[in-house]
Amino acid sequence: MHIVIVGGGAAGTSAALELRKRLRDADITLLEGESYPEYSPCALPFVIEGAIESFDDIVVHDPSFYASVANIDLRLDTAVVSIDTAKKVVHTATGPFPYDVLVLATGSAPFHPPIPGLPGPGEGKKTFFLKTMDDAKMIAGALEGSTRALVIGAGLVGMEAAVAMHCRGLSVTVMEALPSVLPQMLDPDMSRIVSESLAREGIDIRLGVPVLSYGEREGGVEVHTSSDVERYDLCVVACGVRAQASLAAAAGLAVNGGIVVDTQMRTSARDVYACGDCVLSTCAVTHAPILGQLGSSAVRQARVLAAAVSGYPDTYPATYNTAITKLGPIQAGSAGVTVAQAERAGLSVLSYRFKGSTLPEYYPGGETILIKLVYGDGGRILGGQVVGSSGVLCRINMLSVALQQGADLAFLAGMETAYTPPLSPTVDPLCRAAEMALRKEESRRRARS
Repeated sequence: MHIVIVGGGAAGTSAALELRKRLRDADITLLEGESYPEYSPCALPFVIEGAIESFDDIVVHDPSFYASVANIDLRLDTAVVSIDTAKKVVHTATGPFPYDVLVLATGSAPFHPPIPGLPGPGEGKKTFFLKTMDDAKMIAGALEGSTRALVIGAGLVGMEAAVAMHCRGLSVTVMEALPSVLPQMLDPDMSRIVSESLAREGIDIRLGVPVLSYGEREGGVEVHTSSDVERYDLCVVACGVRAQASLAAAAGLAVNGGIVVDTQMRTSARDVYACGDCVLSTCAVTHAPILGQLGSSAVRQARVLAAAVSGYPDTYPATYNTAITKLGPIQAGSAGVTVAQAERAGLSVLSYRFKGSTLPEYYPGGETILIKLVYGDGGRILGGQVVGSSGVLCRINMLSVALQQGADLAFLAGMETAYTPPLSPTVDPLCRAAEMALRKEESRRRARS
């Protein structure tokens, strides 16, 4: 069997390695347009920040590993030009690659917002998009001798880039057209905690401020807003990403914002599979198609794909979009849907926000943690958000498991958790949040009757 994989990121490389485990005799070729083997894009801001010492540290395997250990033919700097699904051939600038099975893991690309004068990715001298290793290296190099930086966009990547440059000693301004930071993860009341925390650290966050026009000037950039003209030494544009699905669309595959796949990661073309940021997923709560685009999802999809190709099919379920980030002193996590997302989907939604502590009140060192539960009329959990300076990861993972089990508030309130004063309160804050939400709903029912 000849297997060709297009894309050497987390999805493509995970698919290649999983396929090798399952199909020892298959010929596996991995085509990657960049000059690097698989690395962690999510780690790039933390290398810029200095928390990770070197860009080399985030490369998962040395190029020699693929040939000598995994028996995978890795071709770097090999961009795919077109795909012929009838003849089962992938065309590149260096020649054709016939296949029996094709895997598309083409990932995503930065969105270029339609701001007049804004250069596209790779076109500006002082304007950068943070997506690839080369992007991050250019940003890190541009920080030398710079004092003022602008970030356009307050999503995950934008906020992580802002914190990274702030940690490097720059004065950082974030401009976001929407009224809150991390709008895909958090409702405004929770995101406000994040933005206020970062503002106290000295990051200038301006919400509801669209950039109206833009230009590169000698030694920096110039931006026009409705109220001012400002100059910065450099700018990082982080306005989200879009699925790279143009190759698939040109080859005649079904595409709807992302490559359409079934639960075994099959595309609409025979013997063609896809996984990672380029594919369309389903939201487990709203059942609507979404672009999940999380590294953890990419790896899970790759494993399901490898199982299907090897004849032992598994299924990739709908996604709960469980996510977390650390922004300087503050952590933020989410799972399921926000109130805003639930309302847009037409769901009847309620919510409760709880302020607790990571330790018993008598034990020194406890930190405030805020938990917001999003649920339906019957108490079924639809999502949740956790923000605090510690203890966020375990609570958001607990919430994700509860969501995946179809749990309700009563389940969360009665959940058995571990307790010892130096590590946790007697009743976990997540359980307490559910208990208080139940009390609120009981009062609401009594008031109605």
